[in-house]
Amino acid sequence: MPKKGELQITRDKQTRKWVVNVSAKLSLNGKRQRKLFQTKAAAQDYRNNLSQSLDSKNPVKFDEALLNQAQYYDDAFQLYGYQGLADACADWIRELERRSSSITLIDLLEQYKATRGGEWSDGYLDTYKWVKKHLLPIGEEIINKLDSHYWQEWLPAWREKGAYSARSYNHLRSFLVALYTMPKAVDAFSVNPIKSIPTAKIKKKPVSVFSNAEVKLLLENVWQKDFELVPWFAIAIFAGLRPESELGRLKWDDINFQDKWIRVGFGNKTDTKRFVDLSDTLMAWLLPFKDRSGKIQLPNHKNRKAKVVPETISWARDITRHTYGSNLEAHMRSLGENSKQKVLENMGHTMLQTFEQHYRNARPAKQATEFWAILPPS
Repeated sequence: MPKKGELQITRDKQTRKWVVNVSAKLSLNGKRQRKLFQTKAAAQDYRNNLSQSLDSKNPVKFDEALLNQAQYYDDAFQLYGYQGLADACADWIRELERRSSSITLIDLLEQYKATRGGEWSDGYLDTYKWVKKHLLPIGEEIINKLDSHYWQEWLPAWREKGAYSARSYNHLRSFLVALYTMPKAVDAFSVNPIKSIPTAKIKKKPVSVFSNAEVKLLLENVWQKDFELVPWFAIAIFAGLRPESELGRLKWDDINFQDKWIRVGFGNKTDTKRFVDLSDTLMAWLLPFKDRSGKIQLPNHKNRKAKVVPETISWARDITRHTYGSNLEAHMRSLGENSKQKVLENMGHTMLQTFEQHYRNARPAKQATEFWAILPPS
């Protein structure tokens, strides 16, 4: 058994891992080492195995063939930039130690949520749950093994098996890009392995919008069945805020009834702020709630929302936002004003391509006039 202190087991205060301290005399590379383990039992096993190896009275005898192989690889590894066989073996041992210290994919997901979950909107939290559900079958895989080659095979196979759309594929890929920015993943890969995987091509198609008749039916239904939800639906339709993120954070303090604007984006993680016009139409829908405080979006919003949307109305992603944008463009155009600039300002867009693709001339001026004349029941 080695002398006391040469193979001590301690607990690292910062990482809370168990450490086997190997002195330079006992180390394979002649340098003092600290071996980290998740459990004390694993550290003890390592120490016992090393001790038995050092205490062995039957040293390995090297025959001529083994020595010739050692000489061959000593020369060969120098061609690849190593100083020799010992240097290459030490490098390989470091790689093995790096792999053994890695965590599983499911543990990385949990760390990601614990570290950044406080900033997430309800929509992104739903995304996290969706991603976790689909990654569970490979959740016990060590993150160091899940490199670019692995995901280049796994992602297309996952998409084909579940018949998922290009949008879903890109959704999962984008989440993985963010996941691989966690420290443990960065330690394993100096370059994010997901970024080299191309996105799936999405077929362009017109965005979904509500007709004026559907807007009337929806708002009247909310007014009658769950009056407290009226502000959320009215702001979504007549101010075009992003329903899954911006509306989830919006508070009554962000609405200025006197100067007629809505403050959007204050306090979000990118700190992108903008002021959306509070139209006379939206003002009429919000006046019964003018003295409220706190968040616009109420508890249990998702379930309550599902109960008030009529079965005849198909709710597509961002449909309220697209309805607002197309009617705002038509209204500003009918006034002879710069519709492009107003849409970009109010909706928080930075790309003209989005305006050209989705909103320019999407609605006749007459329909827009009828849209902005939709008022609450008297």
